[in-house]
Amino acid sequence: MKYVQPKTFLTGITGITSGLTEYLIESGNEEFLETIEQARLEGLSDGEILCSFYAKLCYKSLTLGQNANISRVRDIESNLIGCMDSGHFSVFEHCLLNFVVTDASRVFTHELVRHRVGTAFSQTSGRYVAIDHIDFVADPILVEDPECKEKIEKLIQEIENTAKFLRNRLIKDSDPFSIKKKITSAIRRIAPNGQSNEIGFSVNIRSLRHILSIRTDQSAEWEIRKIFNQVGDIISDKYPLMLYGFDKINTGDGLFAWKIS
Repeated sequence: MKYVQPKTFLTGITGITSGLTEYLIESGNEEFLETIEQARLEGLSDGEILCSFYAKLCYKSLTLGQNANISRVRDIESNLIGCMDSGHFSVFEHCLLNFVVTDASRVFTHELVRHRVGTAFSQTSGRYVAIDHIDFVADPILVEDPECKEKIEKLIQEIENTAKFLRNRLIKDSDPFSIKKKITSAIRRIAPNGQSNEIGFSVNIRSLRHILSIRTDQSAEWEIRKIFNQVGDIISDKYPLMLYGFDKINTGDGLFAWKIS
């Protein structure tokens, strides 16, 4: 066995296709193409631009002259800030952010998948992936005491050895994959919740802001706090407007709480 720590990567974000240009031309809103280019120059992502596009679509405010009630139009950044300030959060469901987390425990994944609204998940399969070694994600509380750490290491080593024994005893190289999968699925029942695995998840901006605010709170579980601290840092560095209104608060335990001010 070995100890591992989770690490988060941003793998993708909603983009714009040529269909948007075609729509703007067809609807007489070509001037919005210049607004898009300016937003890109200011560092906004295509996903954020799309959120603004859909917000403006609601009020026919992409360009002047489309709605007699409107005498001016906002740029994309100002529009998005206005939506956040006014609580028009539904438009932020149009942009998905894609992440993958490596060396995360099943403790974390079981908590993450509770966030069903505005999210999608793809996780290491315990039915298909054989246990030949166990990388372990340990809460620091468990390994601060040397005797506790030694007990854990002996236990994990015994589980690892038992999993190998069961696999060698119950599976033959000549077995069809359907049999191997069935036995692999059975063996996983002895694996600890702290076993490392990978999970990919996609989340829209609205849900991300909600999850970040509750899962970095000091009362949340250690590992999910650590991972969403990483998420917060990634997004604030690449797309700071998505976290408009958030404060990053040092909680004095090596982590931070991201709170809406």
